[in-house]
Amino acid sequence: MQLDRLYMDKMYGGWIGKIIGVIHGANVEGWEYQKIKDTFGEITTYPFTYKNFCADDDINGPMLYIRALQDFNYNKALSFEDMAHTLTNYVADGHGFFWWGGYGVSTEHTAYENLMNGIPAPRSGSIAQNGVTMAEQIGGQIFADGWGFLCPGDEKLAASLAMKMASVTHDGNGVYGAAFVAACIAKAYVCDDIEEIIRTGLSLIPADCEYRVVAEDVIRYVKENPADWRAAFHYVEKHYGYQHYEGVCHIIPNAAVMVLSMMYGEGDYSRTINICNMCGWDTDCNVGNVGSILGVMNGISGIDNSWLPQIGDFVCASGSLGYLNIQNVPQIATLTAKTTHEMYGIEPNEMWQELFSHEEGKYFNFEYPKSTFGIRADFAGKPNVILTNVDDECYKGTRSLRATVPVLGNGDKFKLYYKTYYTPSDFDDSRYDPDFSPIVFPGDEVKARIKVSRNQQGTVKVVPYVRGRMTGNIIESETSFLVDEKEWKEVSFKIPEATDMIVEEIGFYIICVRGNMAMRQFSLSVNLDEMEIISHSNYAMHLGKLPNEKWNPIHELPAHLTFLRGIFRVEEDMLMASGSGKPAEAYTGNLHWSDYKLEATLKPLLGDHHHVLVRVQGGNRCYAVGLAPEGKLALYKKYEDYTTLHEVDFEWQHGEVYTLEITAKDNKITVSVAGSEVLTYEDTDRTYGHGCIGFGNNHASRTGFISYKLQEIK
Repeated sequence: MQLDRLYMDKMYGGWIGKIIGVIHGANVEGWEYQKIKDTFGEITTYPFTYKNFCADDDINGPMLYIRALQDFNYNKALSFEDMAHTLTNYVADGHGFFWWGGYGVSTEHTAYENLMNGIPAPRSGSIAQNGVTMAEQIGGQIFADGWGFLCPGDEKLAASLAMKMASVTHDGNGVYGAAFVAACIAKAYVCDDIEEIIRTGLSLIPADCEYRVVAEDVIRYVKENPADWRAAFHYVEKHYGYQHYEGVCHIIPNAAVMVLSMMYGEGDYSRTINICNMCGWDTDCNVGNVGSILGVMNGISGIDNSWLPQIGDFVCASGSLGYLNIQNVPQIATLTAKTTHEMYGIEPNEMWQELFSHEEGKYFNFEYPKSTFGIRADFAGKPNVILTNVDDECYKGTRSLRATVPVLGNGDKFKLYYKTYYTPSDFDDSRYDPDFSPIVFPGDEVKARIKVSRNQQGTVKVVPYVRGRMTGNIIESETSFLVDEKEWKEVSFKIPEATDMIVEEIGFYIICVRGNMAMRQFSLSVNLDEMEIISHSNYAMHLGKLPNEKWNPIHELPAHLTFLRGIFRVEEDMLMASGSGKPAEAYTGNLHWSDYKLEATLKPLLGDHHHVLVRVQGGNRCYAVGLAPEGKLALYKKYEDYTTLHEVDFEWQHGEVYTLEITAKDNKITVSVAGSEVLTYEDTDRTYGHGCIGFGNNHASRTGFISYKLQEIK
């Protein structure tokens, strides 16, 4: 398949289909069939809706695991070691991402502990190591969608990659389920017969494995009883229900439900996910997987619009890097397309070249049909601004985003905005414990093209603005722009360089200057296109002033940080960091920062290892500059474990305050203290060329971090 608009429609539809399915099933997860029937009767829409849907493991896995290909040079033959590295890089230790239900209870928790204690993949997830019950739970299957999205029409490669990743945590039927899901998704790009898609997926797993035997029995039953899916479910419940399998969430009952729903759904997206949800059991997992398969088969054009407003193209994750925990669906889709392009050597057309040429997540061109890129609108706090992806007007390409206010008057204003940081108040729950770093920073620049829609005689004043988390203050641009229906106007705004600002929202006030003069109230439509955020970050932060983001009594963290492990609290006007032996680390900043200067002030309190981190690419990859034992200042490099690259004499004392000035430029790290260079090192072996920043320590140390200042070098 070529990277054309049909591919875009299907791949974007697959990601949307997955997310709809997960949300559809999330709040009835674990419910039995009868409870769902008694509570909701016939389900035709979301059983529950949310302010914003919080992180879920079913979404974390597919969206973050596929980054393995980017991190390992798009090698189709990724090793088990590469897959295990990816897992431990993007998964924080003991919180977020997975269900951490205990060793020997949660399959992923068990495999993670195995990896941390030196048991390599695939033994880490094997039956030989963990037993058959633990290995055949559902997790390998629910994280497999991304491999199918990456491999249009190449079900064998999709299945191979999915099995390899699933083998890090699972084995047996737990791995076969991953292969089945990924292969079905890959096949769905080139086939619109759902039974053929299912049979293709089954053909890539052993004929005598329980997964395939059960699936084929369900297909047989459906063909013999085509009119009543509920009767089929009772058959599944009797023969393959939870009572036959040990563990918290075994894969076989849920696989049977997935096949049942796809057969009775007959290729219709909405009917399929509704049947799947009404069957119960592991609903978010099952509906998410069939949502992916049917989403690719039907494309976004085949998914009813009624499912989309709940998503709004926003995706929340809960990985180790807060920068990646705020994404939009087109961002994930573009990364998928770019990875497919690199894997297969497919030459991208002009549209894809444009999408690939911008920093990930910072370019909004609305070419994905029905996309909003997570842009939101507000008019006096009322839900009366309609956002529509349109193909009748655009600045570049073929589509733009139209905001329509049905009723307003001259002088009224509404806003179009993008949330660049989230707090607990933005969610209904703390599902899978997300924490966030902002994705936009003081010093960055925002550009967009705006136009009053054609055939409307009106003029609006556009005022760019930014809102901060710590004070709630709104800073409006000193420059405003008059925009009418005659031409697209470039609107730009440089976020002021600032201290103690967490950028929570960027946007544009749209003020109606002149509408329909014959009427007091009228409708107004404004189009947005080619919005871009350009990184020029330059800001400072007093860490002791960070507010606490409290989700619940056991999930809280100072704002704008995520952490790998350890204790991080604001105390005594500092960010206090403590660990018990392994590296205690917290991260913030832009994953794509390349060259920058970081000035960090810290106070070593206990222990001999106090670190400032640069070019952090996850829990497994970064550089660290640290106060080290025996009066040393050391530069470390982390690839799973830390190794010392260089160290110099530097007499330091507990309780004293030190400011380290670190410059990361090209492949060189330079460290200065009080304006004098004390250490420089050129790394020529697999240089880390970009990454976030962080703070931490090692070997049971305790450190107070007072402040930092960051400036990108352009």
